[in-house]
Amino acid sequence: MKFPYTHRGAQAEIIKDIEESLESGRHIVFEAPTGTGKTVCALYAVLKYAKLHNKKILYLVRTNSQQQQVVKECKNLGAVCVPLQGRANLCPFIRGDSELAQGTPEELARLCSKLKKDVMNGNSKSCLYYSEFLEHSDFTIDYIKEGHTAEEIYRFFVKNGLCPYESIKNALGIGDVVIAPYIYFFSPFIRKSIMDKMGVALRDLIVIVDEAHNLPDFARELRSSELGVIALDRMEKEAVSIGNPAVMGNSLADIAEFLKEAIYDMREYLQNDEDGIVPQFVFEERISEYLGIGINSVREFARELMVYGDIVREHKLKERKLPRSYIYHTGAFIYMWYETRGYEYVKAIRWGENPKLEIICLDPSLTTEILRSVYASVHMSGTLALREYVNLVFLPENTLTRKYPSPFSEENLRVLYVSDVTTKYGEMEKYIPKIATYIDDILSIGRNTVVFFPSYAVMEQVLKNLKTSSFVEKRGIKQTVLFEMLEEFKETGGSIMSVFGGRISEGLDFPGEQLEIVIIVGIPYPKPTAKLRALQMYYESKMGNGWRYVYRIPASIKIRQAIGRLIRKEDDRGVAIILDKRAPQFSTEIRMRETKNPFNDIKRIFEEWERKRGGGASS
Repeated sequence: MKFPYTHRGAQAEIIKDIEESLESGRHIVFEAPTGTGKTVCALYAVLKYAKLHNKKILYLVRTNSQQQQVVKECKNLGAVCVPLQGRANLCPFIRGDSELAQGTPEELARLCSKLKKDVMNGNSKSCLYYSEFLEHSDFTIDYIKEGHTAEEIYRFFVKNGLCPYESIKNALGIGDVVIAPYIYFFSPFIRKSIMDKMGVALRDLIVIVDEAHNLPDFARELRSSELGVIALDRMEKEAVSIGNPAVMGNSLADIAEFLKEAIYDMREYLQNDEDGIVPQFVFEERISEYLGIGINSVREFARELMVYGDIVREHKLKERKLPRSYIYHTGAFIYMWYETRGYEYVKAIRWGENPKLEIICLDPSLTTEILRSVYASVHMSGTLALREYVNLVFLPENTLTRKYPSPFSEENLRVLYVSDVTTKYGEMEKYIPKIATYIDDILSIGRNTVVFFPSYAVMEQVLKNLKTSSFVEKRGIKQTVLFEMLEEFKETGGSIMSVFGGRISEGLDFPGEQLEIVIIVGIPYPKPTAKLRALQMYYESKMGNGWRYVYRIPASIKIRQAIGRLIRKEDDRGVAIILDKRAPQFSTEIRMRETKNPFNDIKRIFEEWERKRGGGASS
């Protein structure tokens, strides 16, 4: 196998280090700036080793949009890749129904299984796409072997009346590389099915984790749960719809009412106006008092709720509806609340429009420890705190860690900041008009620009004060709508408003003049919550310096990811400006200087670059 490009920067070193880690069966974690070519380097090194030693490769991404680059590099390397996404994106029956598209992976799997079973029992009309797939499965494999993105596969197979999701699953075994979202490996419910389809044991699997800085948060969220008042309102309606049966002498509707009251009563534990930690056993004790049972019987109560919930789910399946039951969800939550008593979890209440109880996982290693069972893994990102990451995801102590320099000239990227505004909590409101004025002035320069905000709430406040119209990455925007918006932006230019941690902030390419300015509004320190306070205490006791793990490192990663959108190849040039007086706190990681007049300074930088280009000088 031949590397498809001329080596530049640290690429040869990256490949060598990955090869050495694989030869010794070690895991490797590395940081390399945006534009280094991490994807192709990792694929090249791992593919060479996997083919010689009969290993399979699972390439994990956080978002579906990040799969496109992996597909491209697999084609360049002559490797067969299979890009897997969830049913919400790949099932035409689900994708065309707004209610079904909101289903969880488990709910959609149950619905899909029911429809497929009906087809196998002779009812081909239950799912015509699956029925056609059964007739032409060989044809689907041939097409996937050619190397296409998941969206291309979807459109092609729907046009031909075949099921895209089943077609891709059917091809998992023939792929040199399977590309999938994190959940397909880290959820035990899904992992077993995928591994069976790939035909590989964990000991023969090499896992590549892209944008690895996202993994700890994802791993915690996967083991967390919540129960809100809105869900209990829906449980009450659901109970009435099935005749309102009784559990332990109380009707399901009355139980829903009691649980809502119990959540409201938890207000006494709010540490501020918004959230707080709930002491152990308080919720269980209230349930046991209400039902007149011992506290150890709360688990049995939860199981009985789940039994009734299962009846609802089965009834909905027969009607080809999303098999969702709020009775089941409530039972499952109470069961989990009762069972999770270790120091790795904390119980909390969060106020707001939908008051809710939360079970918060503090330890990502409860999810990620499965990585110790694979042959080896490669973790990479443009922004990683290396040893902290190794500790968080519980990789072995002999894990190799590396940090590589940028292959591009430092002069191609300029970072500025202003010191007369901030988004700091308690101070931000008075600076909103000035922040909006800065953004309007910079957009008037006429360069393609992305503006990153610390939250949707801050973005909405600033948008009200802006005079310039822009594309906006709204909360919950559909992937297809986002891609259409990005294509229009690349064709017409202008500006995009987004948020830190959104899909635009990482994993998408804007080469050359498609993106020349990044405006960073504020420092994306997360807002202090009961969850973060508990997390800080947990890390303080386990590893020390909890504030660094919970606030400093995530903020630094988000800022550097946003800036990294600017430079993707050697001749890219861009300016980033941080609108916050706290920016110098990150000067050890980011070379920056203060500006008193962003409009003039940014114009001057681009004029300097234009003169050098026109004069044939290199910068």
